[in-house]
Amino acid sequence: MEQVPEFFEKLFSTASWPARWYCGDWTEFHGWLYIISDLAIWAAYFVIPIFLIRFIKKKPNIPLPNVFWLFGAFILFCGLTHLIDATIFWWPAYRLSALVRFMTAVISWITIFAIYRFFPVALALKTPADFEKEILERKKSESKFMGLLESAPDAMVIADSVGKIQMVNAQTEWIFGYKRDEIIGKEVEILIPERFHNKHTEYRHGYVEHPKVRGMGVGMELFGKRKDGSEFPVEISLSPMKLVGEAGILVISAVRDITKQKEDEEQIIKLNENLEQLIIERTSELELSLKKEKAARIEMNKNQLRLTFLTEASKVLISSLDYSKTLENLANMITPDIADWCVIDELTEIGTIKRIVTSHVDPNKIKLANELEQKYPNATNGLYEVIHNRKSQFYHDISEELLESLAYNQEHLRLMNDLGIRSAIIVPLLSRDKIYGVMTLGLSDSVRLFDENDFEFTKELARRTSFAIENAKLYKELQVTNAELELRVAQRTTELEAINKELEAFSYSVSHDLRAPLRSIDGFSNKILKDYNNLFDDQGKDYFNRVMNASRHMGHLIDDLIKLARISRIDMNSAEINLSAMAQSIISELKESNPERKANIYIQDDMIITGDRNLMHVALHNLLGNAWKYSKNKPETEIEFATIQNDKQIGAGFDMRYIDKLFGAFQRLHSHSEFEGTGIGLATVQRIFRRHHGTIWAESEVNKGTTFFFTL
Repeated sequence: MEQVPEFFEKLFSTASWPARWYCGDWTEFHGWLYIISDLAIWAAYFVIPIFLIRFIKKKPNIPLPNVFWLFGAFILFCGLTHLIDATIFWWPAYRLSALVRFMTAVISWITIFAIYRFFPVALALKTPADFEKEILERKKSESKFMGLLESAPDAMVIADSVGKIQMVNAQTEWIFGYKRDEIIGKEVEILIPERFHNKHTEYRHGYVEHPKVRGMGVGMELFGKRKDGSEFPVEISLSPMKLVGEAGILVISAVRDITKQKEDEEQIIKLNENLEQLIIERTSELELSLKKEKAARIEMNKNQLRLTFLTEASKVLISSLDYSKTLENLANMITPDIADWCVIDELTEIGTIKRIVTSHVDPNKIKLANELEQKYPNATNGLYEVIHNRKSQFYHDISEELLESLAYNQEHLRLMNDLGIRSAIIVPLLSRDKIYGVMTLGLSDSVRLFDENDFEFTKELARRTSFAIENAKLYKELQVTNAELELRVAQRTTELEAINKELEAFSYSVSHDLRAPLRSIDGFSNKILKDYNNLFDDQGKDYFNRVMNASRHMGHLIDDLIKLARISRIDMNSAEINLSAMAQSIISELKESNPERKANIYIQDDMIITGDRNLMHVALHNLLGNAWKYSKNKPETEIEFATIQNDKQIGAGFDMRYIDKLFGAFQRLHSHSEFEGTGIGLATVQRIFRRHHGTIWAESEVNKGTTFFFTL
């Protein structure tokens, strides 16, 4: 290592060696051939790096540039060794030659290591065939790109970094009205209204400096300009595209005509405005409806309270017939629930007004009202007006002016102001066109005022109060009338008892005094016919027979009349009666009396009632006997007895024009020669059913039959 410093100190020293011409046996030819060959090699090695350097400069993106630089240095140093070898023939700088050779060796191995290191990369370098294939694929991609570009629904404008239009699609031609060759190479501002050019240039430069995918003019209104100068609203999306081997970028602008969208938006805005207006109107309507509904609910609650109050008031009004006490209770109910004031005045028989009750929540106000009435009795003229006109009066809001018009003087006005009445209702107590007085309700200490519903409520309350007063007065009148009626009934009862005694005496007289002459007439007539039969011709005999029949008929009449009188006087003994069994027994008797009669009899089973057995037997015997009697001329008798109406009608029937005579005593709808009888039977039946608190009626049609109906 001690020789190294000495080596570099004597690097250019030639004192230790002779020139190569003097070493060995060099001929001219041999020496110059060696020198010229080294110089030629050095020149070639010198020129090759120059070409490599120029190649690298021309191809800045050439792959593995460091390898090219090392390879150029290696060739250059190799050339230096040959140059030094040529100069050694005259300048024996063997130390410099050794250093250059050492550096050449170092650079050679560095180059070898670099080539080794980048050998895989070198193997991956594309061949011309690869480049041709890549170019073909790129052309296909470009073709696809152009297809997509042409099929895009928006106008696609591709410009370089300085704003020159490089490519457009068919949609751009259609939207903007330009041919491609008219705008390619032109600045993109050709498609923008002039008023936006300056700002757009600034925005374009800013985008090139910071390219990214985004919308253009976010939040701004953008417009495009057609070839004819017309403008239209647009939306623009920007996308940067980096080109391989290019320093700049391409800007892809997707331009969409939003004229229809803007029109739709304006329409939507108008619709929204209309909708907002409708919403506002509807909201107002709903608010109004809610207010009305709230008011209706409040009024409904008030009406419910009023109805409840009327119900309770009605109970109070019917609780006593002392209407003075009743009205006092009613007034105490009205205050303070309905009004602050309640005054009820009665119209007397002589036409004056009498105060029945005064009620107020504040007793001091009652004293004040009494003082006002005593000092100014003529102030009740308004009540007389209501009584005279029979019309209610409603003062919704009593103003100071109204009070001044009613006041007789300042003192009167002061007293009315002290009462503090702010709202009042005055209604007449009227029932069946008769007026009984006046009811007055007032509000003073309350913050509210009477309304129309209160007015109607007060009139209804007054109507019920009028009925209560009327009923009380009628009750008093009825008490007097009842006393008079009881006296008259007692007198009439005495008279009826006397009449009944006379009737009983008459019945006795008929049964005893009249029967004897009738028996004598019948007996002597019969004896004359027997004893002196030969003395009379047929006409004489007929006369005597008629006398006997008439006397016998009169006897039957007397018997039936006595029975009819007894029906009303006989005591009733109520018991359970089986009408079905009783009817069967009566029908059996009738059949035994006329066994030759054809009869269809239907009697419903177990018809049970409560009544007098003897009287009901008389009634059924008369009804069934009449049915049997009046159907004797029919080929076949049909009789039904049941608790339901039946369509079948039985008997001879009668004209319904004579229905009023059917149940009268001695009233007959058929002649005695056609059907025997006295005409007392149905009158007797009617009295029996009346005594059982029932009724009887009939429906009939001549020659078809009759149906009798009765209730008990």
